[in-house]
Amino acid sequence: MRLFLGLLFFIPLAFAIGFFVDHNSAPVSVRLLPLTPTVTMWAALWVLIPLAVGVLFGMAVGWLSGTGWRRRARRAERRVAALEREIDAQEEAPRKVAPTGAALAPPVSDGRRAQIGG
Repeated sequence: MRLFLGLLFFIPLAFAIGFFVDHNSAPVSVRLLPLTPTVTMWAALWVLIPLAVGVLFGMAVGWLSGTGWRRRARRAERRVAALEREIDAQEEAPRKVAPTGAALAPPVSDGRRAQIGG
């Protein structure tokens, strides 16, 4: 389902970007004061390059903000694995047997234990 939704979003977006680049391919000169005198590029690139930089910056901020959550998830996964190993070790250990002289009450059919000596 995610693949379908991704393609449903990506294909029209790719056509729109291609259409935008095709119709804005005239060269445009921009003077960036502290750097070079003038820079000449397609008009579409003046829009798409800052857009791409902004998307990458946003992705980096999102990734960095999730660092704590990922750390907690890894810690929880390690804890679960340790607890599962502990449970497996307890299940594999031989069961403790009651001493030979101990009297055990037989189970009662309704789920309660029988009273001993009484």
